[in-house]
Order: sequence, then C-alpha cells, then structure tokens
Amino acid sequence: MALDPGTILSVVDLVQRALAIYNRIDGLPQQMVQLGKRMQSLNVFLLSFEAFVNQKQSAAFATLYPGQKDEMGRLLESIKGHAAKAHDLFDRYEKGIVSRTHDVTFRFGWAAQMWFSLVENSPEKVQAVMDDIEVDRRWLCDWLTFLNAAILVNGVNQESRPKKPAPIAGPAKDSKKGDKAKGGSSASPGKKNNSPTSLKQPNPAARRPSLSPSPAPPKRDYKILFVDPNNEGRSVAAEAFTKLLGELTRRANGDWRIAFAHSAGFFVKARGDCTDVIEGLDYSYKSFKLPFKDGGASPTKAALAALFDNTAYDYPFKKPIRDEITARKSRGLRRDMFAMYDYILVFTSREHDNIIKLKQALLQKYPDLEIPRGKGRVLHLGTFVAREANGRPREIIVPKKSPGWMETREMWNLQMGVIKTAVKKFLEQELKWKRPDNVAVASGSVLAVAKSPIL
Repeated sequence: MALDPGTILSVVDLVQRALAIYNRIDGLPQQMVQLGKRMQSLNVFLLSFEAFVNQKQSAAFATLYPGQKDEMGRLLESIKGHAAKAHDLFDRYEKGIVSRTHDVTFRFGWAAQMWFSLVENSPEKVQAVMDDIEVDRRWLCDWLTFLNAAILVNGVNQESRPKKPAPIAGPAKDSKKGDKAKGGSSASPGKKNNSPTSLKQPNPAARRPSLSPSPAPPKRDYKILFVDPNNEGRSVAAEAFTKLLGELTRRANGDWRIAFAHSAGFFVKARGDCTDVIEGLDYSYKSFKLPFKDGGASPTKAALAALFDNTAYDYPFKKPIRDEITARKSRGLRRDMFAMYDYILVFTSREHDNIIKLKQALLQKYPDLEIPRGKGRVLHLGTFVAREANGRPREIIVPKKSPGWMETREMWNLQMGVIKTAVKKFLEQELKWKRPDNVAVASGSVLAVAKSPIL
C-alpha cells in the first residue's frame, strides 16, 4: 500500500465509519463494546499520523529508507483489513444480519444472543479481531515514535475523536438518547478535524504515546535481542547492561519482566542459519551491505571496560556477569528470531531497515515460518534518547577509531552513556520498569549499599 495522504485518509475513513455504527447501536454485548474501545484508541493514533503527514506533506517520510516505507505500507494494509472486519461485525449487528454467508437475519432484540451462535460471529472470532487491532495500534505507535510524530497523539483535536461511548451498564451500553436529553453534544462521532491543537515542535526526547492498559495480567517473560553488524561492541554491551539491571532489580525485590536478553550480529556467520538470505538481501542501498565475519570473536575490550570498570560502585554481582559476557563469542542471526523474541533492538536506521528487509525475505523463502501475533517488534534504540539536529533518531554508532585504528576506553565512555540511557528508557517506557532507589547487595559477610542511578 502506498504511503500518501490519500491512502492514510482511506484507512482513517474506514475506521471512523466503523465507529459511527458502533456509536449508533444500543445494547451491544460486552465484547463488542470492548472492540469499539479498541477501535477508538486506534483511531486516535491514526488521526495523529494523518495530522503529521498533512503538516509535513512531501517531507513526512523523508527519514525513512525504502524498506521502512514498505513496512509502513504493509502496516496500513493490515490496519485496513482488520478495520474492515470490525466494520462488518458492527454493520451486521446493527442490521440484524447473523450471517452474510447463510443469509440469516433476526428481527427481535431478544434474538441478538443467537448472533454469536455461528462461527463467523463467535466470541473467539471477535476476540481475534480485537487482538489484531491491538497489535496494529502498538506497531503504529512504534512508527509514530520513529517519525518523531508521537507527540501529536496527545495533540489531536478532541473534536476529531469519535464520541466516547456512554458508561456500560451490565453487558450493554447505555442509550445515547439520555445524553442528548441532558444537553450532550449530538455532533457526528465520525466527524474529523485533522489539525492538531498545537504546532509546537516535538520534544527531542519526548516519551512514546501511552497505550491503554490491557485487562490481562502484565507479561513477565519478555525476550529481547540486541543486534548490530558484528556482535562485538554495542550489542554485547547492551546485553550485559540489561543483565546488570535485571540482577539489580531482582535483588531489590523489584518487578523484572524479562526472561532473557541476548545479542547477535547481522553480518556474522557463526551459529547463524540465514546467512544465505542476508547475503542475497535486496538492500535499500549498496552501502547497507557490510562484509561478513566468521564470528567466534571476543567482545571489544574497551567497550566492556567502559561498562564494567567502575570502582566507585563495585557490585558483587558484576563480576560473574562480566565473566559471562567476556567469555561469550560473536554469533549470527537465526531465522526463528522474529518468532522467539518480543523485541529486536538495533542502534542505527541502517540496521533497522536491514532487519525489516530480512524479516520479509525470510517469510517469502520459508512459507511455513510462523511469527506469533505481536512478536518480533523491531525498535531503534535511538528513538529513546535525544534526537539528531535534523529530527532523525539518534544514530548510536561505533566510536570513531584513533589514528592507530584502536578503539580506546575514552572513545567508548561517551557512547556507553548513550547506550545505557537508551536501554533504561526502553525498559521504562515499554516494560514499565522502575529503578530501585537503594539496593542492599549481600556478599558473604559484607553488605554493600549503592544507589541505582550509577547504572
């Protein structure tokens, strides 16, 4: 699907037509009410996206590479397909159509319960549409953040949002007639206003737009993969830092929701099983394809020193983590990574584009490859810290080498600070991690107390 204002408008229009029907129906079953709420939330994000594109016009997607543009087009196609299913559900319920396939209708309100009796209207089918819309919303949130448009989610004119449904009484919505009698607005819920309330420039370090809480218990087994080209510096350091934070949080009896964090290299052969796909990838630019390394290399010493050599705060658990990371060897990517990991975190826009291209290439080559709904979200860590002067995500690159082609500790110190900040902001905003204020770490007969901000 093309990325242009007309395409986005067609998706927004479909979502709002579905919401217009939703707001007309009284006595909806509880699950259909929840579907409507999911659509309302998605609509806010879409309106923010539309406002951003209308403001920027031709420059709206200037920060995207070809692979990223294709991925956004696929997301819009996905949203349109799922919105069409929601529209059909609301439309058939309003018209009393139990099944378009079987041409069955009902005329009486008491017969509405039979609406769920067929497979195409079953609670499982409705729940699947709800889940798909929730995933679409989260992925759209990721792209709004990447484009530096996330701040507009809270700036979209309230009049452009569909009218909030009346409070729920039991399994059904209250009648909206009572609202009008009390002087409530009777404006059409589908009416759009594409202008944001403020034209202020987004905060360079603005938070991601908040997502409404899920009724399900919080997930506590997230799996994270850090990826850079060679798996020797940035990705290894980010993996190690995440493990340090995890140990720190657990010892403080904090809420740590990560099952494990790993790292890998895009252009590394060792232990990888998709090097042939990476080799033949249709890269957006020739410069995006780097030489392969065999793998099995040790982490960059200067990078580990910048992370671990902190004599002022020498946690007892740092040594075993450092020993583990120092002993590990660089490794490549495996084709099941999008199904295994919840988040795949990269450091530059080039790596972001390459990973997206790889995902599509793997799906094309391996038709049986299944990626569960919501898995394999590719995020740019540079979107969690202050942006570049041109508004693009911060590129967290390998420190420039000295004239002797040696990566020094001094070069890594500054970049390590950026990596630490990005990882912590990711954990706070995506996984709701909270830093422990004080941590008591027992080590034999010695009790060391340290404040967490040093990490």
